[in-house]
Amino acid sequence: MKSALADTPMASDTTVRERAVDTVRQAAHLAHEARRLKTLATDAVEDGVHAARRAIARRMHDLEDLRESAAHRVKRAPLLAVSLAAVGGILFGVALGWLGHRARQHEV
Repeated sequence: MKSALADTPMASDTTVRERAVDTVRQAAHLAHEARRLKTLATDAVEDGVHAARRAIARRMHDLEDLRESAAHRVKRAPLLAVSLAAVGGILFGVALGWLGHRARQHEV
């Protein structure tokens, strides 16, 4: 009986020690995974910011090209450019007047 009682505390002591070691390993693994996920999230944000900056730079370049193209067309045909601007202004004014008239009719 003495040997059975002597083995029991040592066996439970080993089990507690193994559990403690296993818990520490799991905690270390979870800490590593958390650092890895943080790095992945940081990289994803940086990639998004970089892509947004590239898109903005590309659109700014496109706008500059559009402005230069418009300036070139106006220089080539100034009368046509002025005529198109006048017609566009008149149509815009008519559309605003029509929408304003409809809005007043709905109020009454």
